[in-house]
Amino acid sequence: MTVPTPEPYGGCAWPLDTSCDTATWDGFDPATQARAAALASETLHRLTGGRVGGCSVTVRPCDPSTGWNHGLGAYYLGRDFWPVNYGGEWHNVCYCPCDPQGVRLVPPIGRVDEVKVDGLVVDPAEYAVSGDRLLSTGKIVFPATQDISLPDTEPGTFSVTYLNAHPVDSSGAATAGRLAIEYGKACTGKKCRLPDGVTTIVRQGISMEIAAGDFPGGQTGIREIDTYLALWNPAHIRRPVIWSPDLNHPRVVRS
Repeated sequence: MTVPTPEPYGGCAWPLDTSCDTATWDGFDPATQARAAALASETLHRLTGGRVGGCSVTVRPCDPSTGWNHGLGAYYLGRDFWPVNYGGEWHNVCYCPCDPQGVRLVPPIGRVDEVKVDGLVVDPAEYAVSGDRLLSTGKIVFPATQDISLPDTEPGTFSVTYLNAHPVDSSGAATAGRLAIEYGKACTGKKCRLPDGVTTIVRQGISMEIAAGDFPGGQTGIREIDTYLALWNPAHIRRPVIWSPDLNHPRVVRS
């Protein structure tokens, strides 16, 4: 039986500060280090409710509140395009933004990696972030319309690639390093401080239950890691998602 080769980790790893136990971390082979780093990154991103880390997303801003956009038969966020007659020719169009106060992005905006207009990358000096808005600070004018049936490398398009979370700071890197070391120990059969998935254990006469395959209550049981999680997700909630037909979110084309 041939075992298929697993795909490489496709997420966005957190920076690791393993100085809390450098000797142990350096004792892991590269494959174990990569696996532990991936597990730690995904775990912390989830346990912070998606507020920290993760991968950047690319959005195609299109707010159906002002201005028409020629959709050319495309479909946008579950809305049918409206047929409009221009000079005797029918076109499928949707509303798109023409906002003098800038382009609204779904917060938080941890950083902006790239802005493209007409397929060309805009100089970062030409824009800035204020609250949940991307504002022009120079001569660039964000398009009032765009053809979202085309890739953002083509003329007549507009896209913003940004981190929809807070970047990982030095405290987060230290936390990720601590958790990665514990994952590395678990992967190599060494004693670690992670919950092992058993349903009931007894320690010094105290009985406690651990939810199999998960971190109970959104915590790891490791004090220094849980202290960090308490800062970012004190209620231990999962990342909330709000949808409403009255909320006009940019179209996400890559995540």
